[in-house]
Amino acid sequence: MAPAHAVKKAYLSVPMIANRSLDRARLLAEVIEEAGYKLASPWVVGPIENPDPRVLNVFLRDRKGAESSDVLVADVSTPSTGVGMEIMAAYLAKKRVVLVAKKGSVVSRMLQHMDGRELIEFEDEESMARQLLTTLRRNAPK
Repeated sequence: MAPAHAVKKAYLSVPMIANRSLDRARLLAEVIEEAGYKLASPWVVGPIENPDPRVLNVFLRDRKGAESSDVLVADVSTPSTGVGMEIMAAYLAKKRVVLVAKKGSVVSRMLQHMDGRELIEFEDEESMARQLLTTLRRNAPK
């Protein structure tokens, strides 16, 4: 018998190799959890992994994580091929997509024109956290 309400999952998509901001990723993860979601991508707030491709297929893990979550939150302040692919996976799976970008950063036109996405532009980390919490709570788990 399923619980009265299943825990909603949020996939956090952030640059991992180039342009990584671990402090911002950790703040985003805290806000996601404060809004009542389970973080579906906990590896983004830890050390960079160097997985053996015979043991862990990062492409499949990340694609399935983005597709199976209720919402994808992506930091698009700096370019990242992986973040773009995760956003597309979530979009094609008809998931809610919330983008955060530092004011003044150049956001891909493809993302600017993406139907249904929610964009949060922030001046500083505090305003980002506040805006994201408000945005996620709009459809927060009950």
